[in-house]
Amino acid sequence: MRNGEGSIVGVAGVEFYGRQALLRSVCVRPDYRGRGLGGRLVAAVLRRARARGCTEVVLLTTTAEKYFEKKGFRRVQRSEITGPVTSSVEFQRACPETAIAMKMDLRTCCC
Repeated sequence: MRNGEGSIVGVAGVEFYGRQALLRSVCVRPDYRGRGLGGRLVAAVLRRARARGCTEVVLLTTTAEKYFEKKGFRRVQRSEITGPVTSSVEFQRACPETAIAMKMDLRTCCC
């Protein structure tokens, strides 16, 4: 996401694994926080996942559980996330076992 001058002020990372999407990160520049940009980035990821035929979006977080709950994600046990997404670097090495697992079912959510 860019501001009027073309500077990057927010980014979101997503990876696709068949019908699963892995939301890797959402980051908004500190001086642009509180303006709804993060929510717009998450919404864009969800739209893109739907357009690709994904049925769920999953994520791991150590800091933003409440934020993602407000966006419609629900906390789950890490063992409840199955399928190809679990072979990702995020699940295998990048995130600690203490990271909170969350997911959103795109077939039933109203987002």
